[in-house]
Amino acid sequence: MGIGHRLAQTWRYALSRSADERHGLLTAEALRRMGADEEVITAGLLHDIAKPAGTRLWHRVAGVLLERTAPRVRERLARGESTLARYLDHARRGAAEARRRGASERVARLIERHHETPLDADERALHAADREALP
Repeated sequence: MGIGHRLAQTWRYALSRSADERHGLLTAEALRRMGADEEVITAGLLHDIAKPAGTRLWHRVAGVLLERTAPRVRERLARGESTLARYLDHARRGAAEARRRGASERVARLIERHHETPLDADERALHAADREALP
């Protein structure tokens, strides 16, 4: 998927009023339709649990651009407690929160890796459902 397409998706997603509220549910629904088991569906439901409420369009655009063009800079900016840092690091933070709340290691691993290149069938399913759940 090209960067232009990803930015267009990000723009549509950020402008959708209740997208953040519905995205986890839509991801879980897509996984259920794919025949995923309950742990993968749970990961889909919770994969953005640590995304900060104050996330703005520019945070999302910066995340896409940094991921594609300057991953080391992205990694440095993901440290700290600013909204941008928490947005850039939401996968790792979400996995930590899921573990703290008693989720299985499998669910936590899927949450932690949901922005990485998929390595197995579970990660591929979550990746596909996450993309499908975008407006």
